[in-house]
Amino acid sequence: MKIKHVHVARIPEDSDLVEGIIRYCVKKGIKCGSVNVIGALKNAELGFFNKESGEYERKSVNDQCELLSGVGNISNIEEKTFLHLHVVLGKSDFSVTGGHLIHGKVYVAEVIIHEYDGKCPRMKHGALNLWDAER
Repeated sequence: MKIKHVHVARIPEDSDLVEGIIRYCVKKGIKCGSVNVIGALKNAELGFFNKESGEYERKSVNDQCELLSGVGNISNIEEKTFLHLHVVLGKSDFSVTGGHLIHGKVYVAEVIIHEYDGKCPRMKHGALNLWDAER
């Protein structure tokens, strides 16, 4: 796969970060890509995938946190834009927490998206939907 275009965007304050990135991708027609994001979030909910139960264990982070790193990918499930994003959050006491971002309200979010040519379809891998690397 080759990089088709590089997008630089900001997600508006008080928006949900996941929904904001998905909206941007739909608006720009991005079907496949990778995402990097930094900034600050408040009222985030993180997930940790429990392999035994096949479900995400959830944790709320209600403080404002620095979004130290956000890394993920963009693809499609049944022609619908899907964002898979993991984050590392820095708290005011300088401790960190992280996981799969379920949602989080934006204080500041600077996003870089590397759009790839073509589509990145997903496939089932147990309870997870992962990139179908064979296509």
